[in-house]
Amino acid sequence: MPTKRSYTDHGDGCATAHAMELIGDRWTYPILRELMLAPKRFNELAEGVRGVTPAVLTSRLRELETAGLIDRATLPAPARATAYQVSAWGQQLRPVFESLGRWAQASPTWHPAESGLTPDAAVQSMLTMAPRSGLTTPAVLELRLHDERHDTARPYDYRLQWATELAIVRGPAPDAQALVSGDSSTWVGVLYEGVPLEQMQISGDAAAVERVVSAFAS
Repeated sequence: MPTKRSYTDHGDGCATAHAMELIGDRWTYPILRELMLAPKRFNELAEGVRGVTPAVLTSRLRELETAGLIDRATLPAPARATAYQVSAWGQQLRPVFESLGRWAQASPTWHPAESGLTPDAAVQSMLTMAPRSGLTTPAVLELRLHDERHDTARPYDYRLQWATELAIVRGPAPDAQALVSGDSSTWVGVLYEGVPLEQMQISGDAAAVERVVSAFAS
């Protein structure tokens, strides 16, 4: 098999061309998206990156590790399993991906109808599309989202805090005003497509949840 030559090898020193080579593969962004919020094991990635085969995922993870975009990690006890995480350098792609997401909303060939999003993808969507004006009355929520397209999908917890800027991190939120539980794709429908909030399970201060939903609808 011939050695794959980079654009730089052809004599062009453009850093942006190099960047596009690093992130231009069809599987690169879904993999990085699923790792941006927290490390994941191989099986979790295989479940979250829809359509990828184990062989292709193995190959792409190896390439991303060589490129310096991801690292190996060891999950804490009791798991103590090998996982993958986005490197410190790779984390600097966050604003780039958010800008790309906003730009792609106007694509004439993007047809998301009848598609869904994983829990991490739903959260990344919120971080991308959140209004920059913030909330007049701050909200702290715990999101507990699962992907009902997978029978064995585990739920993920997220702490959402929104005042002047929206911040969402993986993990429980003991100080939350309310807990929102349900399917991640349904939650996206609530935020962007007018799906009734009643399709999600809400416990606690429903008004705080409504403030967050209303901000995306405005």
